Amino acid sequence: MSPPGAAAASAAVAPVDERVPLRRLAPLAVQHVLAMAAAPVSTVFLIAAALRLSPADTAALLSTVLVLCGVGSLLQSLGVWKFGARLPFVMLPGGAAAAIFLQIAADHGPAVASGSVLLAAGLLLAVVPLYARIVRLFPPLVMGVTVLLIGISMIRVAAGLVT
Repeated sequence: MSPPGAAAASAAVAPVDERVPLRRLAPLAVQHVLAMAAAPVSTVFLIAAALRLSPADTAALLSTVLVLCGVGSLLQSLGVWKFGARLPFVMLPGGAAAAIFLQIAADHGPAVASGSVLLAAGLLLAVVPLYARIVRLFPPLVMGVTVLLIGISMIRVAAGLVT
């Protein structure tokens, strides 16, 4: 027989799983959407300026990027079949990927850069099962230092894009 407080303790909700009241949730949701919108918009304008796209092409690219960010966010949040973490992740275009895309587009043209993105996505999907198995071998400290070093190495690239 369990003690009287055991049932209450097991029914308690962890702080991360609490439901936030709507009056607090609404401003947080607006803040989240505004922060989310900045990355794809700035990335699209950066790419459009670098490739000298027309306003119509820029608008089409922006629309496509926003729709695909939404689809990716839904896949991550809802988890369809084996895709998605089932957590509220927002999928956004990354700075490193944009820089690589721009370099390939400058050297070989936008069509080759777009094909490279599709090829890289296919390879990534093929490698994900292997990654899921080997990531357990690396402690959080190793992963953190790796991400830090990648960020530090990208400072030069990001500074070059800004100036």
